[in-house]
Amino acid sequence: MKAVQVNAYGEPPELVEISSPGEPGTFRDSMVGPAEIVEVLIAGINPVDLAIASGKFDAGAPPLPYTPGLEGIGRMADGETVWFDGCHFPNGSMAELAVIGEGSGITLPPGMTPERAIGFGVAGLAAWTSLEWRGQLKDGETVLILGASGVVGQIAVQAAGMMGAGRVVGMARSESGQAKALQLGADAVIGSDGEIEDMVARIHDATEGGPDLVIDGLWGKPAAAALRTMKPQGRLVQVGNSAGTEAPVVAGPLRGGLVSVLGFRNVWVPREVRVESFQRMCSLAATGELDLDVEVLPLEDVAEAWGRQSRSPGHKLALRP
Repeated sequence: MKAVQVNAYGEPPELVEISSPGEPGTFRDSMVGPAEIVEVLIAGINPVDLAIASGKFDAGAPPLPYTPGLEGIGRMADGETVWFDGCHFPNGSMAELAVIGEGSGITLPPGMTPERAIGFGVAGLAAWTSLEWRGQLKDGETVLILGASGVVGQIAVQAAGMMGAGRVVGMARSESGQAKALQLGADAVIGSDGEIEDMVARIHDATEGGPDLVIDGLWGKPAAAALRTMKPQGRLVQVGNSAGTEAPVVAGPLRGGLVSVLGFRNVWVPREVRVESFQRMCSLAATGELDLDVEVLPLEDVAEAWGRQSRSPGHKLALRP
């Protein structure tokens, strides 16, 4: 079968012909229990795929060679179409067939196409559940989205408003990214350039006194600035670190404001929450209330898609086997 393969850490993957996956239950990595094979219709590309393929991911990397891809939309043996994640490496989603945990797929709602649904998997769940399940967003609170121009950020901007936020502020590096955040419903946008003191002032002004909740896809200086502006008992949910793996955090404001820094990764979200959140986003997209651009490329164009993902394309990229 055709499959994408990572042969060396830090190098772009290649399209190759490999033997079909083994019998369900043959492969194991971090999952426990039996597995099954799914026919891949759409394979999502996410920043975490590139991080794993670098060989420097904080949770480790699969042995070489392996097929990357942590999520996809696939057809099960009984004909059901599902979104899936938690692939059994070396058989990731960027192939004609993938190996997943038995019963782990989430059924697509009626009328939702694979091309639209793929954006509400890894990225959508990171945005939606970091706000609702991990961040415990309350009605009327002010939300700051760090990295509002990325796929997670774009969904978070929209979701925060739907969940009752009183004010939503987006931080993005480019003017086009800032314009996109405004288009999607942000009440204000700010840049992520400059020194921490400059960002502190911008955040304070744009949030009208500081955020209650920060969804942080950047870390680095932007997160450090946000933590200095938090309202009492504010929460920062740490979702990604595209601005750096370290942040110069000042201790005093954390103690003085009883501020919480909350780690986040999709794998910790209970299955029932993931199912409800995914299907809710799909339903909102079907009615036009939730917007996300998705571009699907042929599996043969994986090198191009990989390179574009590394430069933050500003929309969801996916591959079609």
